Amino acid sequence: MLPRRRQSIVLAVGAATAGMLAAACSPGGSQAGGGKNPDTLTIAMAADPTSVEPCDSQAANGIGTLRGNVTESLTDVDPRTGKVQALLARSWRQDNPTTWTFKLRSGVKFQDGTPFDAAAAVFNIKRTMQPRLGCLNLSNIPEPFTARAVDDTTLQVVTKAPDPILPLRIAWIDMVSTRSPMASKTSQPVGTGPYSFVRYTPGASLEFKKFDGYWGSKPQARAVKYVFRSEASVRAATAKTGEADIAVPIAPQDATSGDRTRTFTESRVFMLRLDTDQAPLDDVDVRRAIGYAVDKKKIVGSLMNRIGKPTDQMVTTTVNGHITGYKGPAYDPDKAKALIKKARDAGVDTGKQIELIARNTLFPGSGDVMEAIVQNLEDAGLNVKAVEIDDNAYKERLRVTSDSGQPPAILAVTHDNALGDAAFSFPKYMSSSGPVSTIDDPRMDSLLQRASVASGQERASLYQQAARRAYEDEAAIVPIAEQFGLLLLNRGVEYQPNGLTGIELPAAQVKLSR
Repeated sequence: MLPRRRQSIVLAVGAATAGMLAAACSPGGSQAGGGKNPDTLTIAMAADPTSVEPCDSQAANGIGTLRGNVTESLTDVDPRTGKVQALLARSWRQDNPTTWTFKLRSGVKFQDGTPFDAAAAVFNIKRTMQPRLGCLNLSNIPEPFTARAVDDTTLQVVTKAPDPILPLRIAWIDMVSTRSPMASKTSQPVGTGPYSFVRYTPGASLEFKKFDGYWGSKPQARAVKYVFRSEASVRAATAKTGEADIAVPIAPQDATSGDRTRTFTESRVFMLRLDTDQAPLDDVDVRRAIGYAVDKKKIVGSLMNRIGKPTDQMVTTTVNGHITGYKGPAYDPDKAKALIKKARDAGVDTGKQIELIARNTLFPGSGDVMEAIVQNLEDAGLNVKAVEIDDNAYKERLRVTSDSGQPPAILAVTHDNALGDAAFSFPKYMSSSGPVSTIDDPRMDSLLQRASVASGQERASLYQQAARRAYEDEAAIVPIAEQFGLLLLNRGVEYQPNGLTGIELPAAQVKLSR
């Protein structure tokens, strides 16, 4: 859902060829990073960030850029366990069901020299909570909360209702300097991270430089440059030739046989979100038929290969909404045809054209996957057309309403949840007020509301009930594949991907050996 410029295959091949020739002519070849400054780390990724406003960081397309580099939050997530851990906050405690106290690090400064303290944390909480600012990260905080500075290193946070995962939720408030505008988004982000923002050239690159006053462990690279290459083959070529040190993500066909290609879990699921308010998708039998019509085992196995594994759930095993042992509809084309015939006999216009919509940066090779799904659905008796659109148009279509005049649609969605709690997934896609939900079900809303204030096993059980209802009773979500990523390292760099690599790749974690 992020801004991209589409490149044709001809241009992609030309760019890759030009890059290879340039690397071949430059001194040092790939070992020296194509002749680049040895202190500069270059990362090739698929898409620009949505913006360089830190309160929009949750919508980074693929590998995030600001989080962990320029900005930090009070808490973070341990990529090995998915548990919340300390960052700018050293510790926290729950004083009562709606009040929390955070103890903050002392001596931390923003990159412009202003101090980070409890007053700065209050500033950022107020700033992010403003509805008129339109922070994308606010979608992870359904109920606004308030904060006050008790002293320089003590922050008190009060929620409207009990929120057992507040320390995890507050990780989505990235801290920026108090000199940042309160009422408008910034194009010059200033945080407490190991790198300072230098410049952003839309469609081309994003650049950082080392912040010598960083409070934590010092990064090795003195400068970081993200370059944007929408074609997977072109991205891979940048790492093979030395134009870039890391290319991510890459397609399986571009992987190398040595240890320079690394696989990582993205905590992400590729799924289909079905419109439920227009014929023929307003008929539950038609929606259920789609689950039986898609041969996910064959499609994922033959077309996604190393970057996918068939799944029947929209969250992975680390999320408390995952149902152990759950099996969704298995591929059964005869049952799919029978359900569609049943709907047609009941007067549903099953011949009305449905659009299968995907963005052009969905994942490497997604175009072939979409065509295979279209074929499955047409074989079952539906009239489906694949539509590929850019990220801006996709973002608008994802939030489309029934009165928009758009044709009925199935949206191809990739959704990640590396934070371990279904609160960051289910309300968005399943509640009647969810920003990207097509489900309007009071019983579902009740389950999600009860889960939001529960904890432990009760919380997990309620979310699992909601998941089963979405998959079976509503049949509005059809999970297809758990996704995995591949990244390619140039010689002279070392990085070990982890459970968060799919949403952020902090440059400070990359080691240079050239």
